[in-house]
Amino acid sequence: MTSERKKAIATLSATLIVGILIGVLVPGFVGRFREGGRHPMDERGRGRGGDDKKAWFTHTIYKIVKPDSAQAQKIMPITEWASQQVEQVENTSNQQLIKIMDSVKVKLKPIITEEQLKRLNGFSERAKGHWRKH
Repeated sequence: MTSERKKAIATLSATLIVGILIGVLVPGFVGRFREGGRHPMDERGRGRGGDDKKAWFTHTIYKIVKPDSAQAQKIMPITEWASQQVEQVENTSNQQLIKIMDSVKVKLKPIITEEQLKRLNGFSERAKGHWRKH
């Protein structure tokens, strides 16, 4: 293989890698800038607790509907009710997820090694912490 051919292959390979990186990274950056520095599903908006979720939900509805001031007063109680309903569903499903994970651990315990069980317990505790926050 000639040096020119090697150079061409290296250039094509580098171009491919750069293209893949751009394709992976750019959509995330564009989404964050489009939403004013915060992607709607960003962990910062979901992990802070009920008030931020309610505010996000209300803001999203207002952004979509673009109500006038009279409509906004009528929409507010509806968005508050809906955000409470969403929170209740989230809490119930999170409790169910914890029960399912506990059941999985019980069923896997006779099959897996102590080291595997230790890793599973670590995962389970991290997941429970995440589910309880929401």
